[in-house]
Amino acid sequence: MRIISLGLGVQSTALYYMSSMGQLPRADYAIFVDPGKEKKATYVYLAFLMEWQKANDGIPIIVVRKKNLYLDLLSQMNSRGKRFGSIPAYIKNPDGSTGMLRRQCTYEYKIHQVDRYIREELYGLMPRKRMIETEIWKGISLDEIERLSLSTEVWKKQAYPFCQYITDKAGASKIDWGIKMTRNDIISWFIKMDLPIPPKSSCVFCPFMSEKAWKDMKDNDPEDWAAAVLVDYAIRDSRNKGVLQPMYLHQSCIPLDQVVFPENLPDLWHGECSGECHT
Repeated sequence: MRIISLGLGVQSTALYYMSSMGQLPRADYAIFVDPGKEKKATYVYLAFLMEWQKANDGIPIIVVRKKNLYLDLLSQMNSRGKRFGSIPAYIKNPDGSTGMLRRQCTYEYKIHQVDRYIREELYGLMPRKRMIETEIWKGISLDEIERLSLSTEVWKKQAYPFCQYITDKAGASKIDWGIKMTRNDIISWFIKMDLPIPPKSSCVFCPFMSEKAWKDMKDNDPEDWAAAVLVDYAIRDSRNKGVLQPMYLHQSCIPLDQVVFPENLPDLWHGECSGECHT
């Protein structure tokens, strides 16, 4: 099978449209994994895309909601011994320096959920049965080609149509069926096709959020902002999870609702480079 990893950002959504329209080979499914608290605008776009799929014979969209990172972060901090996939929160060390936790959430709440759904639901394989070779399409554009990565699984081939490469565990090779496009090219394509451009996709509590994104959320999306503040306070004392230092969502290691954001901020994200989020 060919599966589009649908993050509902600009690039992966363009992959979905192009594949559905015949501008790329037709994939079998697109899978969106909901971590529980994407931005409100992303859920609005998902509803639009589901209606577009029905009206235009688009590729079937599967929404997976088996794990909820938002609720886990709010509840598991108070549950001693119960493991959680950590977010890359900032920590304040005793000497005043700051650090960042290793990110586990992308694998546990996104990648693993896609892989598991393909194995169990699409192929119907029992545990320990050999997995069937599958292409996972990722929406990384030509200007981000350094984010391409090799597969960690023998069965998984990772296709990057906008870079015209496909990778497996052994290495990378070129493909001739992709379309080389930068992010700006893709945005121009949305405009040409008269399709709405997706909002930038991320969890509302993602520590990689830019200063501009935090401020826009605070000013314009009170529901999302309130959810982020709840998570920020919930993770502060995580000693029962083995994190001795206080944890924060904001890089200043100040409680999120106390951060003062200046005007006219650039939209720069912090640290994300794996090719799994914001696509």
